[in-house]
Amino acid sequence: MFSDMAPKLSHLFGLIFAVKLGLVGCQSLQQVNWDGRIGRFNFEQAVAELGQPDSQKNIAGGMLRVEWIMNSGLSTGRSSVGAGYQSRTTNLVPLEPAEIHRLRDRYLRLTFDKAGQLVAWENGTKSGN
Repeated sequence: MFSDMAPKLSHLFGLIFAVKLGLVGCQSLQQVNWDGRIGRFNFEQAVAELGQPDSQKNIAGGMLRVEWIMNSGLSTGRSSVGAGYQSRTTNLVPLEPAEIHRLRDRYLRLTFDKAGQLVAWENGTKSGN
């Protein structure tokens, strides 16, 4: 009886963990007043606080757009390929198809002017690689 519940429970715990991790990422981004940092926060401070960015791109006007992935979209679930044995029987049976749930990546994107001062910011989600 309990062996039949184990996959369902592990799947449920995985989803709960992933959601909690996502909420922590959301909260950490919301605690910073990015609007208040515009014009008073520079690229060096951003790197000191957030670490090296995941990507950066020079854009029009000599500005720099920098992006950090705040938490990578986690995959949770289970997958099975081919045929296998079920615990209740000794017969070879096809296994269930894959059940993979992927969360979206959370990012923080900052734009700095020529002098390296913050001029714009954005956070959101996007599909992971």
